[in-house]
Amino acid sequence: MDAPETIALASAFIALASMIATIYFSSKASRASKESLHNADRANNIAIGQTETALREQIYNTRNRMEESGLKINDFLKGRDREVLSVEELPHLEFLERTWHSSVESHLNAYEDACGKYLDDKTDKLRFKKTYINEIKNICNPKRTSFERLMHPESTSNFEAIWKVYKEWHHYEK
Repeated sequence: MDAPETIALASAFIALASMIATIYFSSKASRASKESLHNADRANNIAIGQTETALREQIYNTRNRMEESGLKINDFLKGRDREVLSVEELPHLEFLERTWHSSVESHLNAYEDACGKYLDDKTDKLRFKKTYINEIKNICNPKRTSFERLMHPESTSNFEAIWKVYKEWHHYEK
């Protein structure tokens, strides 16, 4: 074998070795990329779950505060009408009513935040709808006097995300 044949054979061997190495490392990179995507999906699902848990807890806490405020008013009135309260009792009732209104607004803010996350695809949409469809319907119901002053009319309501979700789910038409 002369020099040119040896060089050609060596070049072919190097090319073959390079091709095998390229295939091997390409395959490893592909597996690593797939694993990375899988891990990213898992991390995203965990984040969505944490978001949903935090939203549910926020809604639960604001509902409790709202219910407690309502009970304090009932306990204070003990069945009496506002007109029979003394001059000393009226400021306390007004304070309790302001607390009630504040707790209702906080409760609606919790739903507004949750609906915003839903609209931004930061929750599992199917599970979110299953969990909140009746609650959103009740909030937007004009007969619910608890929420009526803040939700109606819709054109003056500051809770746009709640209304968007309500319309999406109930095919609301004007």
